[in-house]
Amino acid sequence: MLNISNDQTAIATQWDRNQQPVHETGVTADSLRLLAALDDGWQIVQSTNYLAHGKNAEGRGYLLTLLHPHRLLTCEWNVARSPDIDALLAFEGVPGFSH
Repeated sequence: MLNISNDQTAIATQWDRNQQPVHETGVTADSLRLLAALDDGWQIVQSTNYLAHGKNAEGRGYLLTLLHPHRLLTCEWNVARSPDIDALLAFEGVPGFSH
């Protein structure tokens, strides 16, 4: 999910429309979209770990805060925890990430 904090949604939604993989890749769609966002100039500036609870106990995930410094946009994005996402957040040295 993409929540834009600025009013420039026309620009921001371009990132939201990054391609979904057409063929099975073995990599989660969240990971691919996050990599596409990083390639587009977005930076992950904060990560918050959360545990979903309730009847379904869906599992763990992250609330990521992303910034595009040239467009002066920020957004928050929920992603499910996976080994791909963990490795990417560790590689990027994201503040708030703890494995």
